[in-house]
Amino acid sequence: MDGFGAEAPARSNRTRFIILSAVVVLALGYMIYAAFPGNALYFLTVSEFNDNSEVQDGRLLRVSGKLVEGTFGREGNSIDSQFQITDSDADIPIETLKASYTGVLPDLFFNPHSELILEGSYGVNQVFHADSILVKCPSKYIDLEDEQNSAQNAT
Repeated sequence: MDGFGAEAPARSNRTRFIILSAVVVLALGYMIYAAFPGNALYFLTVSEFNDNSEVQDGRLLRVSGKLVEGTFGREGNSIDSQFQITDSDADIPIETLKASYTGVLPDLFFNPHSELILEGSYGVNQVFHADSILVKCPSKYIDLEDEQNSAQNAT
């Protein structure tokens, strides 16, 4: 038996296993890394967006706000819609952002207590073009009848 006969195949198999394991770990690590950058996209409020001209360069970002009442518009039976959002709860919004969206709107889009998160980019025409809309449900449930009763009592 020579010096390489018995131990050479064992070392060869062990080296192959270590290299294969390293490749698998690196591949899994890259897949995990590549999967999460889109989810780590934070959102800005309307006032933060309007104050920061650096983010108005067409990059993909998220803007959070509430629908300004009376600003929603759609031409005929089109799926193209235009509206404005604000981060203020006041009756007369201080800062607004004009936005557009093409597609089917989420169910709670028109709920006055829902917060909208628009994901898209700001165009050269001074309109935020949303690729997707997320609706955050209100943190406190308010029954429609209770809301109407409280509005009648206030007047």
